[in-house]
Amino acid sequence: MLCQFCKKREATIIITQVVGGEKTEFHLCKDCAALFGDKLSIFSFPQFNFDNLLSGLLKAIDIYGKEEGITSTREIKCNNCGLTYNDFTQSGKLGCSMCYHDFREQLTPLLRRLHGNSEHVGKIPRQAKSKLEKIKKIKRLRKELQEAVIKEDYEKAAKLRDEILKLEGVLKK
Repeated sequence: MLCQFCKKREATIIITQVVGGEKTEFHLCKDCAALFGDKLSIFSFPQFNFDNLLSGLLKAIDIYGKEEGITSTREIKCNNCGLTYNDFTQSGKLGCSMCYHDFREQLTPLLRRLHGNSEHVGKIPRQAKSKLEKIKKIKRLRKELQEAVIKEDYEKAAKLRDEILKLEGVLKK
């Protein structure tokens, strides 16, 4: 496919823009994409670096938040390794596993934007698959239990409670 901008060279870069649920794609050659410099600077053409992409997204979110009057989260610090949220936005890398917990409020929307979900739904090791399926089923049953209680369907709620307790007992073994 030819570049939509110069209509001379082969398009090697596809930029997808989603606004109000409508998806628009732009097919550009490397040279034309470089012309957009400031608008696409997080992709650092011609060399792609994921850390730069993540750092650029975090900076854009921070700038957008300031425009909306949202207070900065740069003072947040990991209790385990001491990494600040500001350090994370600069490097794009977390310091330890506890950073996920301490920065959870800031990471959840970011993960949803990047991956479409904040929970891992990919491949699971065989040994853990059975246990994970039970945990997910318990989570789903608890949600159903809450709905049954709200609807005052106490018979269904009791059955769901018993099933949850049974699954939790199996997990403990």
